[in-house]
Order: sequence, then C-alpha cells, then structure tokens
Amino acid sequence: MARKKSRFTVNEVVSMLEDDASFQRADIHILPPPPDELTDEDSGSEDEDVSYDNLSGRQLEQPATVTLIHPEGRQVIDRAVDSNSDTGSTASGSETDEYEVPAVLSSPSTSRTGIRVALRDPPSAPRLKRPPPTKRKWSNRDIPRQQADKFTWRDPHTDTSRLPQTPKGIFELFCDDDILDMMVEQSIRYAGSKGNHTFTTSREELGVFMAILIVSGYSIVPRRRMYWSHDTDVRNDAIASTMTRDRFDTLVRYIHLCDNASLDQDDKFSKVRPLLSLLNERFLLYFPKQQNLSIDESMIPYYGRHGAKQFIRGKPVRFGYKMWALTTPLGYLLQYEQYQGARGRQAADTNRLGMGGAVVMDLLVELNKDNANHLTFDNLFTSLRLVDELSKLGIACTGTVRSNRVEDCPLRSVKEMAKTERGTYDKAYDTNNGLIVIRWNDNNIVNVVSNVYGVEPVQTASRWSRAERRRIRIKQPDAISQYNQTTGGVDRMDQNVGKYRISIRSKKWW
Repeated sequence: MARKKSRFTVNEVVSMLEDDASFQRADIHILPPPPDELTDEDSGSEDEDVSYDNLSGRQLEQPATVTLIHPEGRQVIDRAVDSNSDTGSTASGSETDEYEVPAVLSSPSTSRTGIRVALRDPPSAPRLKRPPPTKRKWSNRDIPRQQADKFTWRDPHTDTSRLPQTPKGIFELFCDDDILDMMVEQSIRYAGSKGNHTFTTSREELGVFMAILIVSGYSIVPRRRMYWSHDTDVRNDAIASTMTRDRFDTLVRYIHLCDNASLDQDDKFSKVRPLLSLLNERFLLYFPKQQNLSIDESMIPYYGRHGAKQFIRGKPVRFGYKMWALTTPLGYLLQYEQYQGARGRQAADTNRLGMGGAVVMDLLVELNKDNANHLTFDNLFTSLRLVDELSKLGIACTGTVRSNRVEDCPLRSVKEMAKTERGTYDKAYDTNNGLIVIRWNDNNIVNVVSNVYGVEPVQTASRWSRAERRRIRIKQPDAISQYNQTTGGVDRMDQNVGKYRISIRSKKWW
C-alpha cells in the first residue's frame, strides 16, 4: 500500500522552530487551499511579507514548507510521514525530504503558489551564539530539605492602614493626578492637531469620563447612546445626569495618551506606551507583598486589523492582543508586557533562555530581588536553563516542562511511564545546579521541574477511575501539589476583568 504523504501545518512549523537558534532566518511558505475553500482575510499589511503573528485560524492550519537560512546556505524542509504509523508524526530528520520550493509571491491577495511568512527578520548585528550546555550531574535522590532554606521568605510587612479602604480611593491610587494630567495634555494637543484649537478638558472631567466607561462594564446596553435615552428601560440616570451625550462623544473623539509627533516606530503599542509604563510603576508600588507569584499569558479581545493581533486556539478569548502577566494567586496584576512578535523580544535573553525564559526575566526586572519569591509558570516558559538562572537570583520556582526540554535527564521514557499505574513517578536531581525533574503519570504524563520542592512528602490526589467507576486516591509528588496550589493567578485576573469588561468601544484600535 502506498504511503500517504502529509506536510507540516503552520502551527507545527512554528512549534518546531521556536526554540531553535541554529538558523538566521526561517521563511514559511503556506500552500494555497483548494479553489472552492473559503479563506479568512489576513490582518496584516498587504504591501510586505506577512508576519506569523497576523495569520488567521484557517491559515495557521494550512500545510506549509520551511526554508531555513543558515550562514552556510539554504535548506528547505518538508515532511513525508506514513499516516498509518503507530508512532505518529515527529519532527525528526529521518522523516523529512529536501526539495526546491518554487518561487512565491509575497502578497496574499495575488499569490497563486503560496504565501511567504517571515518567522524571523534578518539580524542587524552578528547573531549571538547559544551558550554551551550546562554541566549536570544527575542523581536518583530527592531534593535536599535544606535547599528550601536558600529561598527563605522574609515576609515583608505591608502596612495597609494608610491605604484607602473605599473602591474609589483604591482606584485613585492607580489612576492618580500624574496619569490624568498626561491624558489632559495629550488630548488637548491631539485636538489641536485635528484643527480644534478650542477644545479643553480637566482632571475632573476625565475622571467622570472613565467612570462612565467603568459603569458600561456592568450596565450593558446595545448602543452607548441608549444611556442618554428618554426610555426608562435603558436610560442610566447616573451617566445622563453627569455628562451630556455630545460631550462624551467629543471626549471619545479626542482622548489621547501620547504625542503622535514622537512615536517609536519600533513599538507597536507606542500609542498607549505612556499609560502602560505609568500603570506598571503603580502596580509595583502598591503590591500586596506575598511570596507566591505566577506568570502566564492573557488575551485582550480585539477583532480588527493590527500588527500585534494574535490568534490562540482553545482560549476563551481567541482573537486579540496577547499580554504576558505576573500576578498574585488572587489575580493582582504586578507587572505586564504586550507581546509584539519576534521584534519585541530581548535578543540576548531569547538566545540564552528561549522566548519563554526571556519573558520571565523581563517581567522580573523591576521586582525586588531581596525577597525570595516563589514563581510558577507552565511549559510555555519553563526550561532547565531558566531554573538555573532564577536560582542564581535567589528566586524559587516550580513549573511544568515539555518532555523535549529536560535535556539529558535520565528519567524513564514517556512511553514507559504511560504503561505504569496512575500515580507512578520518577525523579532525577541535578546535584550541580540544585534542581529536580519529576515525571508523573496522571491522566497524562506530567513533567515538573523545581529548585525548591521535591517528591517528599508525597501527597495524594483524588481522581475518577473509569475502570472502577469511582473516585480513587493516587500518589502525587509534593512539587506538583505545590504547583497546583500556587498557580492560576493570571486566570483569576482574567476572570475578574471578564466580569466587568468595558463595553463602550471606539474606532481607535487602542
């Protein structure tokens, strides 16, 4: 029987290349769909090469080929695997064919042979070499109890007696006079650039404006003008008696946060950068001190056209701006940064620690290193190199890790672990660098790495047994139990924001 050939999808290509630093540039050639298949319009510019960050869901699932640009030449990779194989598809070199890709057009609106997607831009400086592998000495013992003493939490006291105790007072801690003055100045300047030299506003008026936006998060009507309607079923007297409809429309037209004459062309969020920077400073200033923090991605919904718009399958918010967030377990946002694609990454940290590791280090730049915080993050960010780096900074961390990122860790294979009883675990402790990797058989195989928690004391977890048709208790290593207890702060923040998300929108993307 003939082997059935298949190619990588765009999603598979990017997952395969994301942590590979051996090439200078990667061009993904998306093959066109059948003529009768409906396609989504791309959200990026049609005058230049398409960016991976701007592709639609249908395009991400299209078959693709990869052209890798190395210092020594050009390599084209395709996949040819047997669809009947029991092992499934992999990215190994033995299952790839090399061939020459026909020339393609860079404009998605006119291309007949495919779309060229630049995964990485040509470097403006010589590419940094990846550091040599870390020397590790693996042992089958558990992490020493005394290692936790290196990350002793000093429990700094937060004096809350001087802080406001009302919602309005707490809100004014973050939206203070400095932010309002910036908004007043930039809004008047923007109105003047549009020909309205008589426009003026004040702190008080902008405070009322933002109060109306907040009210729209829980008092939702189909159109914002209904708040000023004379129909009693939709009219909101609190809004209508505070500001007229026409004045609110004028503020929506002229509200501004930056000087358009001095925008940073390399920053896709320069329109809102002054506000983002001021808020990050205030989040850190009023941080309710606690040890456990978590890092994850969050999505801000947006369906228009913008160079930083993302599509993430399976998320509650699939289309919008992706944001990296550092939060407490209860969802207090401590630091955040918007994802702008490859151009927005820290080149040196990305080369050393991968994209996820660079994000973690960037979010921790302003954090007080005197306190031994405990960070949790998922396998998007985790690598053994990142744990080594955080250990040097005196920061405890625990995170799930992908099986292909545990380097040469001598754990039982995933296939072997999958055949064992649920609750079975294997461990390996790196005595040189003070980290432990644990592989645990739950509903699926879970890998966790930590520099503070190990296997002991072994906990138990409740799981449903399909074979016995009842709930059973299985063994659970302490590191996994601690991870489950301290992670989820970003999800909690998303839940809080989602309950009161502002419903009034403007034509301005930001």
